[in-house]
Amino acid sequence: MFTGTYHHTIDDNNRLAIPSSMRKSIDVKGEGKGFFITPGLDRCLAIYPHFQFEELKAKIKQLNETNPKARIFKRLFFSRSNGPNTCDKQGRFIVPQHLKEYACLEKEIVIVGVMDKIEVWDLKEWNKFEKEHAENFEKDAEDLFQ
Repeated sequence: MFTGTYHHTIDDNNRLAIPSSMRKSIDVKGEGKGFFITPGLDRCLAIYPHFQFEELKAKIKQLNETNPKARIFKRLFFSRSNGPNTCDKQGRFIVPQHLKEYACLEKEIVIVGVMDKIEVWDLKEWNKFEKEHAENFEKDAEDLFQ
C-alpha cells in the first residue's frame, strides 16, 4: 500500500525518482516486476505496480465495446499508458514526454501515495488541488461513510 506525500524534481532528461519507501512497498514476488505509467484523473500521472495494473486492465476489459464512452476511454487510456518500466539503480525512471505534457509536469513535482497506486502531480497543480478540496475533507468523509 502506498501512502505519503513527497516533494521531488524531474530533471532535464525527464527522469524522476520514486521515493525508496514507496519502492520498498512493492512486493516483487507477489505483484510482479515493473510498473505502468498511465494518465491519471485530474491531470496527474498514475503509477501502478504490475499486479495492480493487471487488475485494472481486467476491469477495463469488462466495459461494453458498444458503449462509445468505453471505446474512447480504452483507446485514450491504453494508447497513452507506458510500461512495464523499471527503475535504475538510483530509483529513477524516464517519464515519457507525452505523459509529462498530459500532467503539465514542470520541474517541481509531488509524489502521492494513494493506496494501490502512486500519483505524480505538478507542484502548482497539487497545491491548487489541496487548497480546493482540503476544507471539505471531513464533510466528504461523513458523507462517504454514512
